[in-house]
Amino acid sequence: MSNSKNKQKKIKPLYERYTLINVICNYYLVVVFTVFPLFVNLTFTESFPFISFRNGFALIRHQKYYFFLVITALAVIAEVMLLITKSSNDARKPDPSARTLLNMMSFTDLAVIAFVLTCAISTAFSQYIDMAVTGEINVFNNTHGRNNGLILMLFYAAVYFLITRCFRFKEYVFIAMAAVSGVIYILAVLNGFYIDPLGILESFRVSTDSGDQRFYNEFMTTIGNKNMFSSVICVTLPVIVSMFVYTEKFWRKAVYLSVTVLGSMAAVICDSDSVVLGLGAFVMVFTVVYSRNPIKLRKFLLALTVMLSSVKLLLLISIAGGEHYKELSAIPYKIMMSSLTNYAIAALAVITAALYFVTLKTKINRFHLAVPIALGTLFGLAVLAGIGTIIYFTLIDTTSDLGEKERVLRYSDAWGTHRGFMWNKSLEAYKGFSVFKKLFGTGPETLYYTFSPYFAELAERFGDGSTDAAHNEYINYLLNIGIFGLLSYLTFTGSALVSAFRAAKKNPAALVFASAVVAYMAQAVVNIALPIATPLFIVFVSLCEASRRSIINSDNNFTKDNNYEKQR
Repeated sequence: MSNSKNKQKKIKPLYERYTLINVICNYYLVVVFTVFPLFVNLTFTESFPFISFRNGFALIRHQKYYFFLVITALAVIAEVMLLITKSSNDARKPDPSARTLLNMMSFTDLAVIAFVLTCAISTAFSQYIDMAVTGEINVFNNTHGRNNGLILMLFYAAVYFLITRCFRFKEYVFIAMAAVSGVIYILAVLNGFYIDPLGILESFRVSTDSGDQRFYNEFMTTIGNKNMFSSVICVTLPVIVSMFVYTEKFWRKAVYLSVTVLGSMAAVICDSDSVVLGLGAFVMVFTVVYSRNPIKLRKFLLALTVMLSSVKLLLLISIAGGEHYKELSAIPYKIMMSSLTNYAIAALAVITAALYFVTLKTKINRFHLAVPIALGTLFGLAVLAGIGTIIYFTLIDTTSDLGEKERVLRYSDAWGTHRGFMWNKSLEAYKGFSVFKKLFGTGPETLYYTFSPYFAELAERFGDGSTDAAHNEYINYLLNIGIFGLLSYLTFTGSALVSAFRAAKKNPAALVFASAVVAYMAQAVVNIALPIATPLFIVFVSLCEASRRSIINSDNNFTKDNNYEKQR
């Protein structure tokens, strides 16, 4: 009797068991975090190294898009087959906890369904149904669209339900992500110094019959152009920093911190202002989030110190190499060159050291609530001051010469490499929509047609013959799937983010997932949704909701699980 009781005690509760369902989901995530970012178009050759990346960047979006669809379909089919055939251990057990894979619809679940239904309605009534379904068309041998059609939206919903029902946290998933992110970052840094170890850039340059260095300025690593890469950085780097704060083992901390060094350098090399917007939002929000816990705040500030120090290290490397790197002009480059960065590094180092003393020599393990309130107020005022400055120079002082800063501080059609023009004309077009189109849009990824009346002016003023994106994800959704689509999308992503912050007290890993969502949603104000970075974003949105469900399942199933074990 005593032996049987001891055996029963060793049996884990159902909601804690790592089953085949969880394994498949986590292996899927490993593939998404490792193979997917590295995957580019390649061909086999007869001479060493026997592969070629010719036209790799020209087709990179398509290759990653189809790769994402295939691996997602395989993962979903595998999980469905497990449930249907009851091939996994937990699927065979007649316990209510196993049924949580299908039941317990949450508010976020309903928002996802509403989003997909809105996209479907928008597609069904679209004048451009082919483009609305696939997210891409060919006009006069030119491709338009970014593949963000109904098909991709359905796959995003499938990813969401797959992860929220099947994920179980294992750190090897994120160690793998960090390792591959480090490879991607270091490739970008090498590309910035005109070093092309894989030959991707050179193959692309030769295949497009161009002898200039434009491709070294616009394209890099295995991701694509700089705006695509900046989106990827905004998803991956906050997660890596947050994992450094979360993890306990020294060697894992060393891995995350090492990759943080490379990621910070890559953020400068990518030469995009959007990366500052995303990482800046992450830094402000998570400084407040960690501010009540001295240990976590110390780790976070140490990571920020390393980030800024890495930027300065890149400057020293460039000077030692004769400053032989690609032309840079965005805000990250200015941060690298600014002497103020040195003062920021010193201040962060001092505060980090002080926090180390506090946690080591005193018994303080939690700061007063006034600390996050004060920091949140300070950051909020800083954001308002920035917005106020733009409003001032846009509406009041319209004549002062701002030099290079005008593209940031004075809103106009030319603002942000003529994003202002695209936003203004997009909203102008939306005002002219019928009531139905205002509600449901013109169809997913159909902005090319909506914006076509402005192509001539766009070409005359800014030299672009056409565009198929508003360069603002939220405006894009507004025009393509209407106000219902935009609201359901914001509800879906926003409610998942709120769920993660609420779950963080019992499940600290939730903050890791939330960090990617915060940074991506901030940079999305000036960037484009693409099946390169956006799938990673959707994964972390899903993980945010999964972190909430893991707590609910464990709380709700504790009593049921004990009853089940007694029946056994």
